[in-house]
Amino acid sequence: MAVWWVFQNKSYERSRSGGYLWAPLVDKAGHKKSHWEAMAGVQPGDIVISSVERKIVATSIAKSSAYLSPQPNLQDSEFWAGDGRRVDVAYADLPEPFPVDDLQDLFSDLAEEGGPLARDGRGKQGYLFAVQPATAIRLLERLSTRVDIDQILADADAAEGPGPVTTADRTQKVRIGQSGFRDDVVRLWSGQCAVTGVSDLRLLIASHIKSWRLSNDRERVDRFNGLLLEARLDRLFDRGLITFAPNGLMELSPQLTSADVELLGLSQEMRLTEVPTESSSYLEFHRQNIFLGG
Repeated sequence: MAVWWVFQNKSYERSRSGGYLWAPLVDKAGHKKSHWEAMAGVQPGDIVISSVERKIVATSIAKSSAYLSPQPNLQDSEFWAGDGRRVDVAYADLPEPFPVDDLQDLFSDLAEEGGPLARDGRGKQGYLFAVQPATAIRLLERLSTRVDIDQILADADAAEGPGPVTTADRTQKVRIGQSGFRDDVVRLWSGQCAVTGVSDLRLLIASHIKSWRLSNDRERVDRFNGLLLEARLDRLFDRGLITFAPNGLMELSPQLTSADVELLGLSQEMRLTEVPTESSSYLEFHRQNIFLGG
């Protein structure tokens, strides 16, 4: 699953109501643009971040891959005529817009490898840009401090087709799927914390190793993408302050002070009680993209 950043501005309301992204194949001089060509990379289930006048206004889900289409709206045809690429999208508005300026500490990350922003935070001239996985995780985490991103994306993911999504109603399918995931993870780890062995389920959290936000439909319900951890360890793992080596040994982020490590009762001798083979790729993803190791 990929995360994309789209600059829409004046076209946002028309694109939202029509449930699409659209970009021309070439400009009036017949030249291709990389930010239009990026449309070819969008796949169903990808996350789309909509930016309008330096505010993030929606986090949405692509419902199709790109396909050839004429300009969908006559009001926009005066700017871009002819064929282009269209992607069907379920638009999920944020309860309130999130100012891009509040992501200042992420500007340099969002500028890397063809990202949407320059290092000073200005939006690059263009339409659609890829957000690299590690940066996408931090971006979505930042948005989640103000709104329930998982709720919003779950509603968009569950929508049967493109268009605006009402995020107030969560589908029964999503609720059942999440409940089933916890039950499966509890069984996988025999009802005990995967590190300490604590067995009081009231103290244990079944969370995704590869975050729900960046997982595809199969990964979101895959029990091997889950760890059953005490709440304190779950929080540290989710924030990238601990991870686990291929042999199961705990690795501590250098961002943890020695004082906090001692107070939390952590040590590098702590380890997973086992490392299921099927969980190895998920743990590798966590080490490479979530763990704050540098």
